[in-house]
Order: sequence, then C-alpha cells, then structure tokens
Amino acid sequence: MSEKGLELYNRIKDKLDELQSEDSAYAQFNEIWKLACSAKYKSYDLRHFYEDTSREFVDEHRENLIKMKEDFINNIDEYVEKCLRVMEKTNHFKVYYAKNNDEAQKIFMEELGDNKVIYKSKSLEAKDAGIIDTLKKNNIVIKETDLGDVLCQLLEYDYPSFTLGPGIQFTTNEIIAKIKEKYNVEIEPEAEAIVDYYRKTYRKELLNDIKVSLTSANAISAHDGSIVLVENEGNISIITRATEKHIIVAGIQRIVPNVFDALLCAKIQERIINVDGAYISLISAPSNTSDVQGHRVFGMYGAKEVIVILVDDWRMKAVKEDLFYKDMLKCIGCKSCDLVCTASRAFGNIYASKYGIGGINIVRDYIHNGIEAAVADGLFLCTGCENCTNWCPTGVDLAEMIRQLKRIATENHLCPPSLEQYKDKIINEKNPFK
Repeated sequence: MSEKGLELYNRIKDKLDELQSEDSAYAQFNEIWKLACSAKYKSYDLRHFYEDTSREFVDEHRENLIKMKEDFINNIDEYVEKCLRVMEKTNHFKVYYAKNNDEAQKIFMEELGDNKVIYKSKSLEAKDAGIIDTLKKNNIVIKETDLGDVLCQLLEYDYPSFTLGPGIQFTTNEIIAKIKEKYNVEIEPEAEAIVDYYRKTYRKELLNDIKVSLTSANAISAHDGSIVLVENEGNISIITRATEKHIIVAGIQRIVPNVFDALLCAKIQERIINVDGAYISLISAPSNTSDVQGHRVFGMYGAKEVIVILVDDWRMKAVKEDLFYKDMLKCIGCKSCDLVCTASRAFGNIYASKYGIGGINIVRDYIHNGIEAAVADGLFLCTGCENCTNWCPTGVDLAEMIRQLKRIATENHLCPPSLEQYKDKIINEKNPFK
C-alpha cells in the first residue's frame, strides 16, 4: 500500500469513527437517512398514490427506457445535432454546445454579465460543470430556492447530502433556532410554521426581484426542443417565469428522442421517490405574444430569454472510446440507486462525493478528479451487493463501474491494508485463509 493509499484509508477511518458519535454531522445524517431509505423501500410495494405500485410502474416501462437510452448512446451525434438545431431555430432559445467544462463556465459567466445575484434550483450539472465553484470564486451571490437547499445555506451545511432532499437531516428546533439567530424572528417548532415563514417572506422576493435564474433539465426532447422540469414546491415554476433570463445547464445525456419520452423520465423520477410531483413544466420558448395584429413579440410576462448550455466534457469521449463509465449516460437522475444502496444506508454521507451521496457521485468524482478522489469518497465501503444495478430503471450498471474503480485503485496501491493483505495471500500463497 502506498503512502497516499494509507492517508486516504485513515481519512475514511476517521470519518467512520465520527459516525460512532451521536453528535457528529455524519451520525445525524445517517440516522434520518436510514429511516428514509427504509420507508422508501417499503413504499415501492404500496398503492397509496396510484392504482399500481412504483415497482410495477417502473417494471412496465423499463424495457422502453433501456431501449431509448441505448438508442441515444448509439446515435449520440445525431441526437445532439438535431436538438441544437431545433432549439435554436424553432424554439428561439439561445443555445450553446460546450465541449468541456471550461467552455461551459466561460459561456455562463458571459451570459450572467454584470449581474451579481443568481437564483437557482437543484442544478447538479452546474456543479458537475464547475459553474457553481466559478460563481463562488467571482463572488456571485447564489440564492437557493428549493427549501432543503435554503436550509442548507441557512445552517451553513457543507457535507454531502441527498440531492432530492438536502435538508432532511435538520430538526425543526435547529431550523427555528437558526432563523431566530439570523432574522430575530420567533416561530413555532413545526414544519408548517417554517414553510409558512418562507412563503410569507421569500416568496415576494422570488416573484419580484429575479433577473437571472439557473436550473438544469430533467429531460430534453430532441424532436421539438422542449425542456422538461418536474418539482413539487413551485419554486422552479416561479424562477423560470418571473425572471428576465433563464439559463439551463444540462449534460447532453439529458436528451431523449421526443417529448413523450421526456415526460416518462419525469414520471419515473416522481414514482421512484413516491412524491406527489405537483408541477411538470414544458418550456418550449421564451414567453411571447402575438396579440398585437399577429406580430410575435418575445418577453411578455415570463422569461425574455431562455439560454441553454448543453455540456459535453466527458460524454462523447465515453461513447467513442467505449470507456467503462459510458453507462453514466443512461442515468436519468431518479436516485433509486441511492435509496437501495447497502453502503449508503450503513455509512450515509461518508459514502459520497462533493457532488452528492452514493456510488453514482463517486464515479462522477473519478471522472473529474481521478481515482484518489474516488477512494477518498469511500469507494471501498461498497459491499458489491449490486442493488443499484438491479433497481436501475434504465439499466445503468453502477455495480460494474464501482468494480472497475476498485480495480484501478488497487493497481495504484490505494486499496485498504486488509484488502492488500488478502490480495497478496491469494497471489503469493494461493490461499487467502492461510
């Protein structure tokens, strides 16, 4: 084992030691995360929202989803070109194709212009492209709008969290104490009171003060260029309409053949986590009207401009060179792999990267930052149970990608000491038990 490997091993070991302390951030997250995973797993077989279960809905559409994503990968050039063309000519979007993350960052900052404040909702791909880091380096004020992210900002929470529920680890008492400390406001220690407070205060700002907003896309239709966004709070609906400029940052893997496929992806995401997706938005052009003698004018009540930055970076290369993480392009972001992951349940946000919790984000960290980053994320905490692969609705073989990362780490002498010894016994003594 190399010195670097030992350093990374000790770093993970220290985190695991912290997990044993009830007061640690890791333990607090893990406690609620175990309950959340258990509840979601059980709810897959319930019929509390629909006549069918989530499991039945996914199984019904799995074959079509896999076929759709494989078709995209096999014809990636054609889909990207078609999507770019239709969004620019038909949808009147301002469209960019960023070959790499540096280009995406440069384009974004040029579109941001002199604005010093940006309002955003969950945009993992902006983080993936390094845009969030760039905004911070340039002292741009980032205003989160999803309540979970708002709470993370409020409590200055820098640990990895669950992308779809980033504030689940906070107690009501923690939240109201921080609100009192920061805003000198007393509210009741109830979820309803916290939500009511932000509705009465923050909602006015969202409706009146936004100049530039940032989102990603749940899916993008190559056929008609429509952007599909799903949510339950209403914040995305507000910030994509009550704004001068709406900027969408999305990896090219978000492209699907048509709007029906895009809607299916959105519904799969909703059904996987068993939430009532209150809003599904289809954005097919900037706001416009033709009510003055049929003359079409852009910029009525909604966004005057819709900017789309499609990011390639590693994606085309993964297809052309048949790289082992090519399956990442099938991912639709439903998070089912997080909810059923043995390592995630056991170790919470220790088995995670700066991009979020779970194995899929460890692979993402490897792509951007190399094998040492993946090991530091807890790569070897994976048990190899393959729940992630077996549950994925689009056939992403995450288990195999994690195995490949472990192989690379082992070749670079970065695996834990016990595994190193186990391997040496097999190679040298032909018996791991000697």
